[in-house]
Amino acid sequence: MSAPRLEVDAVSVAFSGLRALDEVSFTVEPGTVHAVIGPNGAGKSSLLNALCGIYPVTGGRILLDEHEVTRLRPDRVAALGAGRTFQNIVVSPRESVLDNLMVGRHRLTRAGLVATALRLDRREARRHEARVREIAAFVGLTALLDSTAGRLPYGDLKRLEFARALCLEPRLLILDEPVAGLNGAESRELGRLVVAAREALDLTVVFVEHDMGVVMSIADRVTVLDFGRVVAEGTPAEVRRDPTVVSAYLGAPDEAGQGEERTPQ
Repeated sequence: MSAPRLEVDAVSVAFSGLRALDEVSFTVEPGTVHAVIGPNGAGKSSLLNALCGIYPVTGGRILLDEHEVTRLRPDRVAALGAGRTFQNIVVSPRESVLDNLMVGRHRLTRAGLVATALRLDRREARRHEARVREIAAFVGLTALLDSTAGRLPYGDLKRLEFARALCLEPRLLILDEPVAGLNGAESRELGRLVVAAREALDLTVVFVEHDMGVVMSIADRVTVLDFGRVVAEGTPAEVRRDPTVVSAYLGAPDEAGQGEERTPQ
């Protein structure tokens, strides 16, 4: 299946009368990498949770190609090809890297998660394990497959979470701060992997990120949120020149052409 088109049309999310998102609209074209940025509390994670069906949408609609996913349960959104990572890493710390990645295949197993885990369908389990090993090689985790996940350094845990999302065989990949907490070299490498996965697996990618160097280097388009509203949108170069974005989030450009996001006080 080819990369999908994602349309967010006047989407609102409210909690006890407080609007986390206020008629947010943007479109992600098939096969592109689309960043969502903004200060803390701007509604970025609420947006991702709405896309995945975790938060209820109180207005507007979300379309994945011809499918309206606005009020679908998270498992139904996943069944249409949406894979997700979270801001806070969630792994099974006592299980191996391989077993953590195999969990990412549960939606694709005919026998079901429990049967696969118990090796009741060995042929299917072998097929899925072979694919997991391919994805592990793609993200550089082959040497760690037998390692206990809870003993991995933070950078390897971030790659594990990214690889597990790929194990779902998504068409739409949704990433919540994929390089948060990583050093410069690790951030650049994971950014490279996002672009490589988009190209190799024919994905559409939506991601939230605070690292403006990564945003400006890998995003095709950028949407900027503030107080739950879209305040700017365009290519990285266009957004970088937008006076509102420069003054509120990016600060002054440095010599490398990259600025640092800063939260207004």
